[in-house]
Amino acid sequence: MSHFERGAIMRAPSAEVRAGGKGIDAARVGKSLKKRSPLLVLIGDLDGDQYSRFLAEEGLDFKTSSYHGKIRVATMYHEDNSPTTTIVNEEGPSISQGEWDAYLAAIQHEIKPREIVASMGSFPIGISEENIAELISLVHRSKSLIFFDAAPHFLIWALRHGADIVSPNLDEAEAVIKGFSEDLFRGEDSNGQTRAERAALALCIMGAKLAIVHAGALGAALAFSGKTIWVPTVEVMVKSSVGAGDSLAAGFILKSEEQGDVTEMDLIDWKLSLQYGTATASAACEMGRSGDLDAIRVQQLFDQLLKLNETRR
Repeated sequence: MSHFERGAIMRAPSAEVRAGGKGIDAARVGKSLKKRSPLLVLIGDLDGDQYSRFLAEEGLDFKTSSYHGKIRVATMYHEDNSPTTTIVNEEGPSISQGEWDAYLAAIQHEIKPREIVASMGSFPIGISEENIAELISLVHRSKSLIFFDAAPHFLIWALRHGADIVSPNLDEAEAVIKGFSEDLFRGEDSNGQTRAERAALALCIMGAKLAIVHAGALGAALAFSGKTIWVPTVEVMVKSSVGAGDSLAAGFILKSEEQGDVTEMDLIDWKLSLQYGTATASAACEMGRSGDLDAIRVQQLFDQLLKLNETRR
């Protein structure tokens, strides 16, 4: 639409409905890059067939586990010729312990050793700290790492129970550290690099082995082994930044797994992984749809970041 305004009656000239979710955005990146990115999606039994058709039509590699109810909906209002997008997320469904147990069993069947398992997005109502601990323990028993990108209160639980890698944006990271409300984030990024580096170190103190904190268009900070790395973004024409963090996560994970056994964390070049993730995020912003990107463009942007790094040495 041309403009979104509170309290007004507006008409959108076009609309699109498709399967959404942070993990799905990440899987779209993997598909575009022709990399293995299997999904295990938790869906409602009342409208899950349509959701599964959407995923199948995109050619994504996915399996499902179900709960009784409908799928959570996010409505996004994108303003033409502007990076501004307004998003309204539904609260979402509730899940029983039996449904959660079935989901964990399905995850256990899919995990391969020495990979990164990404748990991304909001959990259903009814998920407890104990349930998050069960998920992390399952991944660790399978000899893999778990990557968490979730709402702040879930992230706090994950940090308490051994999450290996966490990847919040700056708002979310500071909400975790300082106990802020997670109901409204405005994306205020003044002094963003310093705040992101400080927040990444704090998340490691709270329990993460490695922490990435996104500071929007400025770049992202990574903390590991008591040190921080800053990777700036590259300049692109932004159609929409919605899902940029999901695309960054996908690129980061894929480049890390390319380097070998990710459980040998001291042997992985995490800066290289973050540079590649930044390139995937930037390429996705140019496309304007969450998770969509062009592999050739990703490589071009990645090369730019590598050259920028060499120039600054």
